[in-house]
Amino acid sequence: MKILNINKIKINTKDVFTQQISKTAGGSPINLTLLVIKGKKKGPVLVVSGGVHGDEYEGPLTIMNLYKELQIEDIYGTFIGLVVANVPAFESGTRCSPIDGLNLARIFPGNINGSITEKIAFWMGESLIKQADYYIDLHSSGSDMEMPQMCGYVIRDKTNKAFFSKKMAEVFNAKVTWAHGDSGEGRTLSFARDHDIPSIYTECPASRNVALEDTVAYLRGVKNVMKLTNMIKGEYEGQPSKIYLKGDGNTDKSIKATTSGFFIPNVEILEYVKKNTVLGKIMDLTGEVIVEIKSPVDGIIGLRRLLPTVNSGDNIFLLADKISDE
Repeated sequence: MKILNINKIKINTKDVFTQQISKTAGGSPINLTLLVIKGKKKGPVLVVSGGVHGDEYEGPLTIMNLYKELQIEDIYGTFIGLVVANVPAFESGTRCSPIDGLNLARIFPGNINGSITEKIAFWMGESLIKQADYYIDLHSSGSDMEMPQMCGYVIRDKTNKAFFSKKMAEVFNAKVTWAHGDSGEGRTLSFARDHDIPSIYTECPASRNVALEDTVAYLRGVKNVMKLTNMIKGEYEGQPSKIYLKGDGNTDKSIKATTSGFFIPNVEILEYVKKNTVLGKIMDLTGEVIVEIKSPVDGIIGLRRLLPTVNSGDNIFLLADKISDE
């Protein structure tokens, strides 16, 4: 596996780079596609990734559209778009890889000698995130869950370079900005945090296709970050977030199903709920309610499960514990 040296990319370049990570059991190559633009003028390196989960499509389309729209003569520095990070999962339309069952968003820094997903994580970390000045990871809830159109960041101390993540999230101008005290380990953003790289991520409501409205918002948001970092010129587009959330963004700490069955939510995304509010119910196949899911605290619904089929231990709700009008 060859590690990309971004510094060796020639100036005045707009090209497609392909990196073979491994091969399938049948010998077919597993390749990652990079869309790269390096301007004639010096500037920072921005890495944007899509498709870390294989059933999230707004990110990949945003990167394709950015590559078409951005011109060499207008860019200070280097734009690198990893169109689909988790190629096996993308090809199967699943959140995790069908080859090794791993979730790419949980295993950073990966392992050069590990399974295919671990190798992808290792290559992304060494070739892209560690060499970036700024990093954006474009997600979109997946096919089972729903989140609002949002931009999130991990709160950092002002002494850290990554404190700049807050400003990146604010200018992204998503409908919601979510500040996290913790992102969980093994993530792209935790890897960026460990290397003091300013980084943000996005989410938008789930679907099994592409929500063009959210793709437009993502493209606008990435360009706003490029304006903030002086990579391109122009005024910020869109409106600042109307909703600012604070709270743990680690979905592994979400409210989980305690039994299997047929799940129906009772609340909407971004709805404010009081402690002990019934958020949803799990029924058996006679329609009998097995369990009601109640809110453990007051909060805002930041994530809810949409897929009715549920198994014990599945994530079903995530609450933001504070909301402000910053």
